[in-house]
Amino acid sequence: MVELGTTPDMTATLEIYRGGTWMPAATLRPADSRQGYRGACQLDYLIEYAAEFAGPNTAAAAGFSCRYPADFQQYNLEHWPAFILDILPNGYGRQQWLEQLHLQDGPAADWPLLTRGTAFPPGNLRVAEAVAAKNPDTLVPTAEGVEVAMRDHPGFARTDVIARTEAFVEYAFQHGVYAAGASDVQGVAPKLLLTQDRYGAWHAEGRLDDADVGSYWLVKRPRGDREADRQVLRNEAAYMRVASRLGLRVHADLAWEDDNLFVPRFDRAVHDGDVARYGMESLCSAAGVAEYGARVAHERLCDAILRYSSDPDIDLCEYIKRDVANVVLGNKDNHARNTALLRYDDGRIELASLFDFAPMYLDPEGIARVCRWSGDVEQAGNPTWRQVIDLFPAQQDLLTDELRQFGRALEKLPDTMRECGVDDDITEHRIGTIKRHVQQLHAL
Repeated sequence: MVELGTTPDMTATLEIYRGGTWMPAATLRPADSRQGYRGACQLDYLIEYAAEFAGPNTAAAAGFSCRYPADFQQYNLEHWPAFILDILPNGYGRQQWLEQLHLQDGPAADWPLLTRGTAFPPGNLRVAEAVAAKNPDTLVPTAEGVEVAMRDHPGFARTDVIARTEAFVEYAFQHGVYAAGASDVQGVAPKLLLTQDRYGAWHAEGRLDDADVGSYWLVKRPRGDREADRQVLRNEAAYMRVASRLGLRVHADLAWEDDNLFVPRFDRAVHDGDVARYGMESLCSAAGVAEYGARVAHERLCDAILRYSSDPDIDLCEYIKRDVANVVLGNKDNHARNTALLRYDDGRIELASLFDFAPMYLDPEGIARVCRWSGDVEQAGNPTWRQVIDLFPAQQDLLTDELRQFGRALEKLPDTMRECGVDDDITEHRIGTIKRHVQQLHAL
């Protein structure tokens, strides 16, 4: 059992959005905050919350994570629970928060980042102390440069967001809208969490009352100034159109405009002034991996799908088809936080829509394929799909049939890529790989 040590007075109150309202649900206390997320901690659901939701029909749905259903247990852990890493600022967002809070990077920064930078993360979780730290009277500039309180800000035009005007950049910095948990290659791609009001103006996530929100967006910029960086992000929109044509699970069209990629969010839904916030847990978290940058074997991630999905066979097929698509289209950045589960109030759990799907083989710094199949199932970044199927005896016939059909769709992939607007040089470069894997799939 882990004993609390140097900082027993430090507490983060975890809140969950459930039944149309934010509810305090648990506390997290580090044994020594200086050790950061790798340090021991204690996680407890609040008695009131557990008393309401710990029953057999509600515990799983009301939990923060697939691995932590709502209950009366006291969790004494060797490290912070993996789901916390999904909301803890990382990558570019971490850099911005470190600057705003005047912190040096390192393990000791994790606790203040958790209690300040997690007011509005993706999904349906937040930290109450981070919300309380937001000051709605903070002065920020309007598009015209006039200083107003954050609570009274009229928002920005789309052109201001695209151009990253001086006023918009200062507003974004003050509100901390850089996506928590964002982790592209080396975690340096700028990603903004923004909302659009019913009149079209753009605001920081959390600035608007739910009744005033029209839509929720993730806005991405290239990770660098090189043409290859722009080409990767520009083609992400086209790649998602290709994925949709292949029958993969895609939420909505992405829009590319002047080095900005506008991504409609699938962890939010707006209906007649009401906002639904869905639980969103990375497969990395569902698999219990509490580490950034971990190279997790596909088998471990598939085990999490089979264990927690409400329709495990369908989601397993979807996951493996996505991996085929990653291989033939050169999306090397297939790490375990680039796939997630969506968790609904009624207890249903499903593989979330595809995201961060792009021609990452173009990255100038070079990336090896991140998540792989173990042993001789995958060699030099190329899986043998027959051996992948054999890893799942209970789903063998289903997977064989589904991947054969997927192979037929891939026969037309170069034409599909051209029709969807993928750059010609990318399409030509992928043709050889596509043909090799189509042959494999036909031979199943």
